[in-house]
Amino acid sequence: MPTRAHQRAKTLDGATEQALQANALPSARQLVADVRTYLLQQDADLGKPNNVYRIFRTATSHQVTTIAVGPHRDKGSTHTHFHLESGSRLSFFVELREGNGRCSLVRYRFQLNLPESQSPSFYRFDLNEKAHEKPLDEPRCHYHPGVEDVRLPCPALTPLDVLDRIFLVIEPRLLA
Repeated sequence: MPTRAHQRAKTLDGATEQALQANALPSARQLVADVRTYLLQQDADLGKPNNVYRIFRTATSHQVTTIAVGPHRDKGSTHTHFHLESGSRLSFFVELREGNGRCSLVRYRFQLNLPESQSPSFYRFDLNEKAHEKPLDEPRCHYHPGVEDVRLPCPALTPLDVLDRIFLVIEPRLLA
């Protein structure tokens, strides 16, 4: 049976790759603007405790554009995180590649760390740059449900789709 499980995991990663190829993203420039605008709107709803223009970073090199907020790996609260009403903090990076007249997702990591009194302690959405040799353990696109070594496969969401889940699904439940 384990061999079948590994094959199913490879098939799932193949479907993720096909979905990424079929996903039509706007230009990297437009997606940068869309993500910045999204955060500015969320910040306005919070009463502007975050300085989005200061914490929002972008860089472009060799047709790859990176969007980032907060540290690459979260090791504690910083002034570069996006802080939410619940006391949670968000950090993320997204890499996009433009070429042949299209923009595609390369990889991302969105980490929402919850206040100390909450369980689980974090939620993380990851899209790896490429498929892992052991996709059952490390699916190309996965979700960490508050446990570092547990990776559950999930569909490859756009950056705005991930932000929707964080701000419109997870955060309201933390506030309830």
